[in-house]
Amino acid sequence: MRQILIILCLGLSISTYGQSTFKETFHSKVLNEDRVIRVHLPESFDKNESKRYNLILALDGEHMFYATIGNTEILSSEEVDVIPEVVVVGVDQNFVVEGNESARWQDCDYNWTSGLPEKKGVKFLSFISTELIPYLEDTYNTNSFITIVGHSLTANYINYFLLQDPMIFQGFIGVSPYVPAALQDTLFKSANGLDVPVFYYMSTGENDLTGHKDNLVSLDSTYLSKSNNPQFHYEFSNYKKEDHMSLVNRSLPEALRFVYSDYSPIDEDELGEIMLKEVDPIEYVNEKYNHINSLYHYEKSIRLNDLFFISFLLESQENWTELKRLGQITVDLYPDDSYGYYMIGKFEENNGELENALEQYELGYARLSEDVTNKDDFYEPITRVKELMNQKE
Repeated sequence: MRQILIILCLGLSISTYGQSTFKETFHSKVLNEDRVIRVHLPESFDKNESKRYNLILALDGEHMFYATIGNTEILSSEEVDVIPEVVVVGVDQNFVVEGNESARWQDCDYNWTSGLPEKKGVKFLSFISTELIPYLEDTYNTNSFITIVGHSLTANYINYFLLQDPMIFQGFIGVSPYVPAALQDTLFKSANGLDVPVFYYMSTGENDLTGHKDNLVSLDSTYLSKSNNPQFHYEFSNYKKEDHMSLVNRSLPEALRFVYSDYSPIDEDELGEIMLKEVDPIEYVNEKYNHINSLYHYEKSIRLNDLFFISFLLESQENWTELKRLGQITVDLYPDDSYGYYMIGKFEENNGELENALEQYELGYARLSEDVTNKDDFYEPITRVKELMNQKE
């Protein structure tokens, strides 16, 4: 560990990962105080000690932590799989401190003239950067793709991390921030000067606080939408009917999808783009996953559905040789699934090797699970090849 920290767990030892969501008290030397953090570990955390996870850090932890968890659990599920499994950590800030003031106001203190943090706002940046993030990396196997989430005051505060060098965060999700006018040009220049990929999302709504809504619409039209830096990936949502609080649940799923837009599986739109580009489909999918692993620092195997989409494209091109190659890749990655065998069988059938085709189709059919309701469709190639073999006799 990079530093000696006093960890007092509240209600659960951090060495017990059977329960995936818990609180702990973190002693900060920078702030000279104890801070409560909330931790949520993905289901696979205690099953693979070598696996490293992306981190999402939620400010305003008392409510943004749980809102973030709800969305990450759904979006990372096997059925959806548009973001990877992540570690989510929240920092509590909504409690009263000396002077009968909310801790978040002190944590996020900034100078109105310069728009930059001051007083404890400067120390809180250092706490996050030099203490909390290194601790989370060491303790919870997090890697260097980190997203920070904030709402209202804390949504503006996340901008100060965009000004840092080196960059700690690559994902920024700001729900209804108020960005001081003095900060906006500085923020724009920082975005234009990025030399690493950053995904920056902010949102407002029709019924948001008037000052916030007008501020963000102006920031978008005057500055951020005009950035031509390909490293600055930017999205701004202005929702109808949503208010300052309802924006949280409306924004988070879209924001997370945006931050992980390069992670998403191939869909019909992307398949159409592959066809228009006239690229090697297998090379395309290999490059896509190399990019995922490089950008998000997350080892992701090629999805079975993506291989299926590519097989559809190769079949439409009648590119049987490449279909066989894709089938072998599929069998290697998913030996207990049927699709790879059917791809190879299709190649053998179109190559006139009917016995080989029948063998592959039968291997695929044998791997269908009991809950498959359209087994007749999968048996059709077997029937077809047998009829062709009989005609040859």
